[in-house]
Amino acid sequence: MTTASVGEQVEWARSSALVVGADERCVLAVTGSDRMSWLNGLLTCELASRKPGEAVLGLAVAQKGRIVSDVIVIVDLARALLIVERAAVDTLVASFEHHLMMEDAELARTDGRVTFVHGPRAADVLVAARRGGGVGGALDTTGGGGAVVVTFGDGDTSDAMAAAAREIRGGVGDLEGWEAVRVLAGVAKFGVDFDDTTYPQEAALETKAVSFQKGCYLGQEVVCMLEMRGHVKRRLVPLVVSGGEAPPRHAVVEDGKGAPIGEVTSAIRGPGGEVRAIAMVKHAFIASGTFVVVAGAEARVA
Repeated sequence: MTTASVGEQVEWARSSALVVGADERCVLAVTGSDRMSWLNGLLTCELASRKPGEAVLGLAVAQKGRIVSDVIVIVDLARALLIVERAAVDTLVASFEHHLMMEDAELARTDGRVTFVHGPRAADVLVAARRGGGVGGALDTTGGGGAVVVTFGDGDTSDAMAAAAREIRGGVGDLEGWEAVRVLAGVAKFGVDFDDTTYPQEAALETKAVSFQKGCYLGQEVVCMLEMRGHVKRRLVPLVVSGGEAPPRHAVVEDGKGAPIGEVTSAIRGPGGEVRAIAMVKHAFIASGTFVVVAGAEARVA
């Protein structure tokens, strides 16, 4: 358990490195000579050119284009590691196994433990984790730099990662700190801000987790059609909210005339008193600077 305040953790993520364990994530391993081509046909991210030591964010989408889960892929020497939310893993495994035909690929659950590093000095912590036997790669989820590490079995990279973070004036955080970091950065979370009823463009993930240059993958036709059409009817946006209190989840978002246009999915009162939220709103209100009202307080799209 960390003794660092939320404010300290936010500062580490902005200026150095914040190390946070992710018990809500689990790790699948894919082996076999066809593993990368098979996964490339199931995920929205481009994997054909990825090399060992790289990590990439993608999505598993259903045939009709809605998100099954976000998936982080770490390319290892003889396997690919898939980092998935525990709440979605059973559905994902069933979907992937359904689409495993004649390929030389095998999907297995592991005891892997996931740690994220957020901040511009994340690479320093990643080096220490690899020296201690961890498997990982650079992965920037906040826009400020980052990495992801998986540790297996009796291996323990936590001390090495903590020491490396402290050496560069960062440290180890907790889920409360990460929640503040992610909402302040506008990072959407599966199962909270979006779910299996959401299209990639609604979750604002098409530029972060979708390749429109790669070959075919499951659900590609719908995802590409939505992109070519110009826009979806609703979309997640970050909000800067006036006032001192964070609005509750599901608080109604209204336009300037009091008409409902969406709802809050996450909100936080930052360590400096600033209030930030993530909300799913109608497309007409997604432009930066757009004025809206949240739980009676004025807000603007960030």
